[in-house]
Amino acid sequence: MFTKMFSRRLWSRDFILIVLVCTIASYTNSTFMTLLPVYVLDLGGTNAMTGMMMTGLTVVGMFTRIIAAPLFDRVGRKKMLVLGAGLYAVNALLFCFTKDLNMLFALRVLQGFTQGVFFPVPHIIVADISPEDMLVDAMGLFGAANAVVFAVAPSIGLAVYNDLGRQALFISSTVTGFMSFFFSIFIKEHYHPAPHAPAEPGRKTKKARFDRALLLLVLLTSLVHLFLYIGNSAVSNFLTPCGLSRGLEQISLYFLVNNIAVIAARLTVGRLIVYLSKKTCILLSVLLSAGGTALIAVARNMPLMLLSAVLMGLGLTAAAQLLQAQVMLTTPSEHRGVASTVFTFMGDIGTGAGAALWGALSAGAGYTITYLLAGASTLAGGVFHGAYWKRNRG
Repeated sequence: MFTKMFSRRLWSRDFILIVLVCTIASYTNSTFMTLLPVYVLDLGGTNAMTGMMMTGLTVVGMFTRIIAAPLFDRVGRKKMLVLGAGLYAVNALLFCFTKDLNMLFALRVLQGFTQGVFFPVPHIIVADISPEDMLVDAMGLFGAANAVVFAVAPSIGLAVYNDLGRQALFISSTVTGFMSFFFSIFIKEHYHPAPHAPAEPGRKTKKARFDRALLLLVLLTSLVHLFLYIGNSAVSNFLTPCGLSRGLEQISLYFLVNNIAVIAARLTVGRLIVYLSKKTCILLSVLLSAGGTALIAVARNMPLMLLSAVLMGLGLTAAAQLLQAQVMLTTPSEHRGVASTVFTFMGDIGTGAGAALWGALSAGAGYTITYLLAGASTLAGGVFHGAYWKRNRG
């Protein structure tokens, strides 16, 4: 069943290297994400300050990706990858030299910039170097490797922090950052920007129409992604207080089971499209994600919560993976940097807007209404899914 996934056509030298680059950097990212809030509290800061750090990081990261997106297509993937990996490693190094909360805040917000340059590039390189008929598998393996790191890194990082101290944690994060940078140097440039030939007057209008049609397809796919993450933000931000308010002390098991389902989906969705069309698979994935989110509204015990974790892990992961692969397949190589950025940008907007929306709603109307509406918002993405396939008849 998995013979194709381990084909030599996919596992090229550069595919292995780009997986290493991103998975090693994921340790750095994961430790900062999960343990920096603990360090802020140890220094006398507050959760509010941590929240402001995340807001600053997110805003800076979004603007950076918008500015950097055209450079991925004009300058080349490898140059931007090496630049981004180097900046990210240096950013991690700077944390080793400060115990000041204000400087810590500034360095964390600066990570929005370094992440915005670095993290979008590996996905584009995977699309460039993978055979088109194996792109879904490539995205799945790439995502699964990162998911495994995110599953174990917080525990490793916490052990380092508790046993060896914050300096050891930052040093370990810096070492993995520079390891990622080191491996990025050896990746070959597979993308070469086409020279800009003078446009023929008779073809100018046709080219403009093509660009508009391409943008519409990317936007429709990205809008599905937007609504998926609006719904998911209710789970990622408010599931723990929801579970505790219902007396479910083991609610953290939700995220463990969910992560296992994420890895399983990453590794198997490429096999599913052998038997079902992508259109059907994406629709089923949206339905699973919507159902898993809405199920939380009535889940008063752990078995129902864990069922939701499985549905969410399978549905959201499969939908996002297939949608991202479809964006890459639809878009010519010279536009993939911009297209990929639009796609991920919509997910970021969904996560941020959803957190604000569901936070206000849960405070006023409670968790039952919140998760029912979050499931409905996920389901709304199906409207744009249908519109995409109606436009893309290829």
